[in-house]
Amino acid sequence: MKFDYAALERRIAALEANRGASLRFGKVVGVSGGAARVQLEDGQGMVTAPLPTLQRRVLKDQEIKLPDDGEPVACLFAGQGMEAGVMLGAVYSQATPDPEQERQVEFSRYSDGTVIFYDREAHKFYADIKGDVDLKTTGTATVKAEKEILAESLVNITLRAPTITLAGLLRCTDKDGKPGSGTLLGDYRIEQGSLEVPDGDVIAGLISLLQHLHKGVQPGSSTTQEPVGG
Repeated sequence: MKFDYAALERRIAALEANRGASLRFGKVVGVSGGAARVQLEDGQGMVTAPLPTLQRRVLKDQEIKLPDDGEPVACLFAGQGMEAGVMLGAVYSQATPDPEQERQVEFSRYSDGTVIFYDREAHKFYADIKGDVDLKTTGTATVKAEKEILAESLVNITLRAPTITLAGLLRCTDKDGKPGSGTLLGDYRIEQGSLEVPDGDVIAGLISLLQHLHKGVQPGSSTTQEPVGG
């Protein structure tokens, strides 16, 4: 294996030229753990040692966002070599121009097309997720709205719990808001109140409440025999 004297000379020259703190720009060529290696624009292709990436929080709470390969970034060096520095963050470039984002919008766009943003002036949170969403909590989950809540699926909606309580007027329609239909499996009991069917019939087995006939019909206080069908 031959020793690369040219690379050594470039590093020595860089050290001599950067005895003080310096801000330099380049693009990420690799990420390992929380550190990034950066190819510097003004370093004749020189690649830094792994530089720690600046994050918002890393101790108790962690908020980590690492750069992609090819990401244009800014680096700050202390003047003690290419190892004594940090990667400050990504910067706009010709390849990644300023999106001219409105100031009041906090915005995230991902490479798969997922978009998440909050507009503090419009008071609107928006998320368009290109995939599945899983929410899990060890406590109580509460959703409150001062206006309407709409839950819609193109396939199916399932509520699963040992007990499901519906507190409020229950109306069942089809997807277009017209009279719908449904199927209940199991036994049901009305503990308080009654059952009214003003516009339809009640059928138990083959027996219709509106159309069935009884045997042994007699005037007076006598009771009828069992129904004969209907």
